[in-house]
Amino acid sequence: MLGMNHKAGPYVTPMDLTTLDYIRISIGAVILLYVANCLVNQRVWIRKTFSWGTREEYPKIFQMNIIGGSLIGLFLVAGPFLF
Repeated sequence: MLGMNHKAGPYVTPMDLTTLDYIRISIGAVILLYVANCLVNQRVWIRKTFSWGTREEYPKIFQMNIIGGSLIGLFLVAGPFLF
């Protein structure tokens, strides 16, 4: 048994999430829920008219909301775990 070195493996600590991280995750989840609602109902909130508009009426705004909301929501939710 000579020559065997017993080294402890890397100690993995649980993530320490701050209150700000929980707020970011919550806001990201709300944004993703809004995106899911837009996709399911095929409608988007239009601030100009302060009402819901259909995908056919506002195709570019609908697409920007889906893509932008998905990216921002995923970044906010995954950010605390990645950085």
